[in-house]
Amino acid sequence: MKKTVLLAGAAALAMSVQTFPGYAQEASEETELKQDVIVVSARKKDEGLLEAPVAVSAFSEQAIENLQLESVDDIARFTPGLSFSKAFGRSTERPVIRGQSNVLAGVQFGVESGTAYFIDGIYYSGSIQNLDPNDLQRVEVIKGPQSALYGRNTYAGAINFITKGGTETFEGTGKARIGSNNTKEFSASISGPLFKGLTGRLSFRDYEYGGEYTNAVTNETVGQEATTSIAGVLDWEPISNFDTRLRVSFTEDRDGVLPLFLQSAAENNCMPGYRSLAYWSRSGSTNNNQYYCGVIKPGQVAVNSSSDADGIPNVIPGAPLTATFPFMAATYGLGDGTAFDGILRDMWVANSVSNYRFGDSGWELSLLAGYSKEHNKQGYDSDHSPVNFFLSGPTLEPFFANTTRKDIEDYSIEAQLATPQDQRLRGMLGVYMYDQILYEGDITFADPSGRAADTGKRTVRNEAVFGLVELDFTDRLTATLEGRYAEETKTDRTSTVTPEVSYSKFTPRLTVDYDLTNGGTVYAVLAQGVKPGGINGAIGEAVGMPTYKQEESDNIELGIKTPLPDMGVGNWNLSLAGYYTEATNVQLTSAVAATSGAINSIATNQGAGEIKGIEVDLNGYVNDIVSGGFTYAWTDAKFTEGCDADEWIMSSGGGNFTSPSTQSGVDFTSLFPGSGPASCSIAGRTFPLTSEHQASVFVRLDFRDAGPFGSDFFISSDLTYESSKFVQIHNAAETGDATLLGARFGFETDKWTLAAYGQNITDEDSIVVATRWLQGPYFSTGFSSNTAPTTASRGAPRAFFGSLRRGPQFGAELRVRF
Repeated sequence: MKKTVLLAGAAALAMSVQTFPGYAQEASEETELKQDVIVVSARKKDEGLLEAPVAVSAFSEQAIENLQLESVDDIARFTPGLSFSKAFGRSTERPVIRGQSNVLAGVQFGVESGTAYFIDGIYYSGSIQNLDPNDLQRVEVIKGPQSALYGRNTYAGAINFITKGGTETFEGTGKARIGSNNTKEFSASISGPLFKGLTGRLSFRDYEYGGEYTNAVTNETVGQEATTSIAGVLDWEPISNFDTRLRVSFTEDRDGVLPLFLQSAAENNCMPGYRSLAYWSRSGSTNNNQYYCGVIKPGQVAVNSSSDADGIPNVIPGAPLTATFPFMAATYGLGDGTAFDGILRDMWVANSVSNYRFGDSGWELSLLAGYSKEHNKQGYDSDHSPVNFFLSGPTLEPFFANTTRKDIEDYSIEAQLATPQDQRLRGMLGVYMYDQILYEGDITFADPSGRAADTGKRTVRNEAVFGLVELDFTDRLTATLEGRYAEETKTDRTSTVTPEVSYSKFTPRLTVDYDLTNGGTVYAVLAQGVKPGGINGAIGEAVGMPTYKQEESDNIELGIKTPLPDMGVGNWNLSLAGYYTEATNVQLTSAVAATSGAINSIATNQGAGEIKGIEVDLNGYVNDIVSGGFTYAWTDAKFTEGCDADEWIMSSGGGNFTSPSTQSGVDFTSLFPGSGPASCSIAGRTFPLTSEHQASVFVRLDFRDAGPFGSDFFISSDLTYESSKFVQIHNAAETGDATLLGARFGFETDKWTLAAYGQNITDEDSIVVATRWLQGPYFSTGFSSNTAPTTASRGAPRAFFGSLRRGPQFGAELRVRF
């Protein structure tokens, strides 16, 4: 039966915060008080979206299609409170919920973003950008600390991808998508009954994006992405009180050179001092500014990913072609500077969810198990420039080549026992165990496999007990107390001083909610969150910081979800949440210059902060033609205390920070007008990678029987905005605001959809993210004389690298359903 226009339009809203209604009513049924029919599992049980007393953005299958949600990046555009940054392509992800960020997340072993991924409720530690969107039944973004029920690394929230399973009747889908920059996507699935009580699903996807930026050194296109994946699901219910699901998937990624660019230290424009190009004699620069203040603009990709195309060096400001450096045959070598470029990843994932119900008693036992095995090779020229020189000969590895091989295995198992859910007093008790084993090696020209110089074994082990008690005080008033006690141990064989650390924490969560007579709810939450600590390895040991502590938070949240009264303008749902968070032992990053190889950073605990915010969602429909929605989030994430050594260097004219106890050091501000006052304090600064404002608006028009062959015609458009994000705690360099416009129109029946689409139509070119970096080749006084006083910081001048945003994308797609 053909989908009604009302269903298609309303489901297409999919506009985030806490309501994504999938309206099943015709316009003549607008007198119904409660319009919410989408069911979510955000609290580890099925609840109506407007009933669930938790801030959750839920995207239905129809919404994923209509909003063109191909990755977490797209989901973040329509989820107030979620910001997403991929600094190193599809291998490093930094989801940020409610301002709780970490610059090192996904870069250094053990450093977490504070937002965890789950597939069907099972923890997933890898990159999620390659997950097949056509396999998804729903996506839930759950905001606020979820440690009690979801477990490790849910300090700020959790993103749960619920996949499609088998069906009782034979069904199939197919999709072909062709677009700009050689974008191609072909996918297909089939599902249906196999035997009595057993259904299955098999899906396949082949995706390719050809890249759109040119590497000025090699004259080759960069930024390519390619994924081939296959997934199978078996749903088995042999008896009425037992069911189980097994899902197995294999994904192969083959991505090209990353579209990263360098902004040279020659462009620094603020904070004058000794840590600048002017005090490196071979730089030929008189620029004495140590840092960059303002929006970093997109730059030219120019990296040594293969041989120079024209044989003429691409000179960058601050590294003259005529300068000579000790131990270097040529600063601008014209040969390949990296033994491996891009991303190669093969990954197996297997998940199992089983439920056993004890007769008619209402008691239920659930068992969740997960396994993943990943082989990952990633490489890029980490000085992000044409500078190319070798320390040990070109058969090994050039300086500043970040080329690594990782082999990762994850295991998890979780058991839950739940009491009858129809009782006034009910509860659940669970146990959890998670293990990760990682081996890492350095890829060189002499060892392209990256196995000869294996740096050792690293592990993570997490064990926990968790549960909840829920009590209905009245038919409308309910209180839920959740809690989890977890112990986590990390080991790192590269560390000789501290090869192992352990942390433990009990994280409670109290929710009180009141059901409104119109089907909505009002709720209040008190919760604690914890982000795991870890080991900085040999790099941290060299600077006296071998480990970093857990980050912890106390959180208060108030919210309301409600259908709005009928005001003659259709049916609308409103969700409003306000929250306050106090964070302690905040994990940030400090750059450390190694004696060889790429520049590294370590995690440090730098002070405390407060986060305040509001999240708003309004969505619904005007009539059976017009539907739409609007979201907005305001996030005010500020440090209340903290001391950072780099802040002292930048503000003191380049003086060394010498005393953490007195927060003081060498002060050269009198020599540099415009610098100072010297201070290491970061109080009042905004958390990095955090947008203060986010907004989105979506409108869809549906015209029944207005297309050919009895089809409906639809047209939709969306506009999203995200304010600029600071690169680091200094609150100087930033990414710039981003406003993205998308559109889609086409024809649809219950059997097929033919549509044309546009993404980033107005060519927003603000960068995705930037990272504070060091300017090569000035990383050691042995390579170039430094004329700064010995009491000054003689570290390399600060530069930045950034990741380019995709330009306008246009294309067409055909979907078939049978």
